[in-house]
Amino acid sequence: MQTIDSGQTGLFSRVPALLTAGLKGLCLAGAVFSTATHAQLAQNLTIGSPKAMALANAVTADVVGMDNVHFNPAGLTKLKGRQIETKLFGGYMDIRAKFDAPPGYGFFGFDADDDPVVGKTSKANTPVLFVPGFGMVDVPVLFSPMNGLSISPPGSKFTFANNLYAPMALGFKRAGDDPGRFQGEEMALQRITYLSPSVAYEINDRLSVGLSIGFSHQAMGIQQDMRTPNDLVALTGNDAIRELACGIPGVDVFVGIFLYICSGEIGPFEPIGELTIEMEERLSPTFNLGVQWEPYDWLRLGAVYQSGAEMSLSGDFSMKYDPEFYEFIEGFTGNRGLPSIFGQALVGSTSGKLNETGKAYLDMKFPQHVALGASVDLTPKLTMNVDAKWTDWAVWDEFKIEFDRELAAMQFARILAPGQVSAAPTYITMPRGYKSVWSWAVGMEYDYNSRLSLRAGYENRPSAIPKDKADVMAPLGDAQLIGLGFGYQWDKDSVVDVGFQYMWSDQDIPAGTSCNANCDGLTDIIYNPYAGLDIKTSVRAYIFSLTYRTRF
Repeated sequence: MQTIDSGQTGLFSRVPALLTAGLKGLCLAGAVFSTATHAQLAQNLTIGSPKAMALANAVTADVVGMDNVHFNPAGLTKLKGRQIETKLFGGYMDIRAKFDAPPGYGFFGFDADDDPVVGKTSKANTPVLFVPGFGMVDVPVLFSPMNGLSISPPGSKFTFANNLYAPMALGFKRAGDDPGRFQGEEMALQRITYLSPSVAYEINDRLSVGLSIGFSHQAMGIQQDMRTPNDLVALTGNDAIRELACGIPGVDVFVGIFLYICSGEIGPFEPIGELTIEMEERLSPTFNLGVQWEPYDWLRLGAVYQSGAEMSLSGDFSMKYDPEFYEFIEGFTGNRGLPSIFGQALVGSTSGKLNETGKAYLDMKFPQHVALGASVDLTPKLTMNVDAKWTDWAVWDEFKIEFDRELAAMQFARILAPGQVSAAPTYITMPRGYKSVWSWAVGMEYDYNSRLSLRAGYENRPSAIPKDKADVMAPLGDAQLIGLGFGYQWDKDSVVDVGFQYMWSDQDIPAGTSCNANCDGLTDIIYNPYAGLDIKTSVRAYIFSLTYRTRF
């Protein structure tokens, strides 16, 4: 990214200008970190195991075919001989947000009638994938084939397996005029495990252990417009002040107070630019370690530990400024006026471009996960599975994004948030404060006859995102999930499984309660594009999968 020349301005005028200009760097970081929160939204949704889907993911003590590589590799010992599995997976997600203005909403002469977002509903349901080498790509539907295989030599206690699966694959696109575009017009977050060598060992007839190593591609991408509803920013777009300031000869030259508002007109509800960033890590290893124990013929117990990962993502970003905002910056920095004493003292010498590009880097942790499960035969035909799970989302206490050069935006942001920006403005730290959570799930399986099994399940998924961090980009409150499906023994060597999941989540974000979305204090512009608005969000996810497994 190129930097921006400083210019002449007065003490009073530098405050809103610094706040506004400093947004682009902090918005960049905020966009990346909000995107990362989709990991919880997508957890286990896109593995695509039909049996696990139907049983609401309560399968730690059960056998689900090749997807035991993920859920519990110890269960692979039940796959005898040589088996191959083909999976067809599809999904649809509907993400919505409604924006309403409470009484008294407005900023320094601008009210609800001036804000094009007020009263509107955002809708995102077009799938987006991150394709290595191409970045974010729109697709008509979220649909993908996957496969796996296992080998257990005759008489051996070992089973070897490999599986292709997606621990998370979530992406969406909003329309270009959608009110939610200020927290994601287009985004993608996905983790694809493309190689998972696994081994399971049957210690005896009742006890098995297993280990899988996952080699994954991790990627995230975001494209969004940005805006800055705030009283200080509204000052720069107030018609009465502009007319008074720009109509008095010599005032802007004498004290520099009004120089910035005479070059380019911006307001609290106007877009200031479009940000695009795409980052990836092509090799991110993890491991899954599991055990299954059958103390009685009617009871099976399971446990699995899924390791975390240290990831170093890198990629490109670009910032395309709105022409009016660019004119404003040009005026503030002195490119259209006199040299700035205050600009030199506060931010130093810089230079500016309408379009800026650069490299960005993000070190982050993929959280570890633990699951405990039991499978109980209530009757000869009816089995109940129960799982308790813990995910260490608390490792997302803060994130740090680094840039490949000193950025003017970081120079501005250092003045606003000295505790978050380095002395040399090349990185910024954003606090998240997420919490580790327990969840639980229960599933029921009924053997209708010797060939057909019917399944259903329910999962409770509490949110790891604190209420004061809620936003529109990751609109996930406490969620619930139900699953339905069946398994059919096609012949003595082949099994067909079908599964369906429906997940829903609704949340309210009252005005001023989340400084990731709608805080409205004078300094709450990093990053609150819906400052002062009441927000309601909803998520609906529909996932379908079919597998065919046979011996070969």
